[in-house]
Amino acid sequence: MGNLGGGEILVIMLVALLVLGPSKLPEAARQLGKAVAEFRKVSSGFQRELRAALEVEPEPTPAARVPSGLPEARAASDAAGSEARAASDAAASEADEDQPEVEVEPAATEDTDPTP
Repeated sequence: MGNLGGGEILVIMLVALLVLGPSKLPEAARQLGKAVAEFRKVSSGFQRELRAALEVEPEPTPAARVPSGLPEARAASDAAGSEARAASDAAASEADEDQPEVEVEPAATEDTDPTP
């Protein structure tokens, strides 16, 4: 329904011409065009509102809310962890500066028996 072919449109136009006559047909076509434009405008507005309503996330239920105090505790533990990591990295870099670099040669990959 809604799929009109060329022959069906021709029959509708012929019937409209016979019913309305050549003098009233242009005014009827204009009114029909305005009505279709208004219908499309209302339809697109409704679709836009529906999409906007579906994009909004619902408020969390009381059971899903995080108890107060947990975010602050986590933030404090994250800050303490980052401070500890920074201190550890600084100590490691100081220790690396004090010791001379030693080159290590890779071990031989040959299968040799260490026993004589």
